[in-house]
Amino acid sequence: MNTTRRGFITAAALAAAAGAHRAATAAPTGGKRFYKGQFHTHTYWSDGSAFPEQAIQFYRETGYNFLGLSDHNVYADTHRVKKVGGKGKGIVKQEIFDAYKRDFPTSVQTETAADGSLNVVVQTYAKMRKLFEKPGEFLLLDAVEGTTRTYDEDGVEHQVHMNYLNVPGVPEFFRSCGTKASVAQRIGDSLKAVEAMAKEKGRETMFILNHPIWRWYDVRPEDLVANPKVRFFELCNGGSPYAPGKGLPSDGFATDRFWDVVNAFRARRGEPLLYGVGNDDTHGYFGTSSFSPPGIHCIPYNAWSLVRAEALTADALIRAMNAGDFAVCEGVQPEDFSFDAASGTLSVSVAGKKNLCRTIQFIVTKRDFSEKPVKTVSIEPPDAPADKQKIYARKINVYDQKKIGVVAKTVSGGIGEAVSASYTLAPDDLYVRARIVSPERPPVTAFQHPKVHVAWTQPYLRA
Repeated sequence: MNTTRRGFITAAALAAAAGAHRAATAAPTGGKRFYKGQFHTHTYWSDGSAFPEQAIQFYRETGYNFLGLSDHNVYADTHRVKKVGGKGKGIVKQEIFDAYKRDFPTSVQTETAADGSLNVVVQTYAKMRKLFEKPGEFLLLDAVEGTTRTYDEDGVEHQVHMNYLNVPGVPEFFRSCGTKASVAQRIGDSLKAVEAMAKEKGRETMFILNHPIWRWYDVRPEDLVANPKVRFFELCNGGSPYAPGKGLPSDGFATDRFWDVVNAFRARRGEPLLYGVGNDDTHGYFGTSSFSPPGIHCIPYNAWSLVRAEALTADALIRAMNAGDFAVCEGVQPEDFSFDAASGTLSVSVAGKKNLCRTIQFIVTKRDFSEKPVKTVSIEPPDAPADKQKIYARKINVYDQKKIGVVAKTVSGGIGEAVSASYTLAPDDLYVRARIVSPERPPVTAFQHPKVHVAWTQPYLRA
């Protein structure tokens, strides 16, 4: 890759890891194959630190098959300029502009501002498609991150962000929704707005609830229990910039726990299960994240979705994901996975890696779980500024860990060995999902990011 990475101390390791997990060329059955990609990436169209060409090149050159540039409340189809040089939010650093001119000379369009400063035009989705797309190899997905904030019944501010795919445009709702709504209502109203625009444009769409724990448990499991039409959420994202607070349950109420609480309620009620996706939420391409510490987050090659589809098209990817035929990966990915709905058997395999022992865990929720929380805890991030403590204070319901999200079976390989395992749903299991664990520490170190490499299948129900 030609793009400069001065100061990006983890780039070499990240790129090597990403390139090592190129999608398989064929799946075992049905003429489908695996495609690797992610949906949540930012550029100079909003608050990312790269031109669209640079962002796309980062991913395409390391084996990604699809990518969504999901800038905040904007679809990249109009004229936008950014100032070059100097200091301040939203200004293009001179070294990034120099790299852009070097690597993409035919893309460069500049304008002189009234004060004599140099502006550069940020190119559109249409131009990116002509430059990068290749049938069957790389697809640029229409994507937008709908970014909102609201004051829930607790009286404090909550950020509620949602990605949607394959719909070129932004519903007016995201610009005018205000701050007077519960989190659950905001999610539901956002979905309706996206679905209305998708219908108007004759498109299939996919709606994803983003980073529920950012910045500080802003979305609760109950908010997605109340919105069963929301089928996807970010299981793995760049993490939170805040350190853990006191009073959390033993597992930190990680997104795994969030996921199982939602699906426990949905499975009992006969509603569609919630599926997880893996995204980078990339903002910092040429250095670690510009956000506040602790931890490195919002950088490329962190998490991805591995989708088994019949073709590399938006419609085919969405169909496969609606069917749950995909895995979420962070540094490791399955060789294969399948679920036999008739017998209720989930089978998973992962390749071996030198000097490592890899493990497959099967996770279930029991039919007799209690819908009543075990306790409610009050938490707040200890490193938030004093004037922000009230804003980030939260109350979280904790549910029975002995019944919800239980590890029912564990199979580990020897050093360097491949691992294959299966699990058949017991009569008292509601659903089963699998998690692959590989004991390597990821470059991303932010709170609520996995501490080792992990891959997840989706949850599955017996027919």
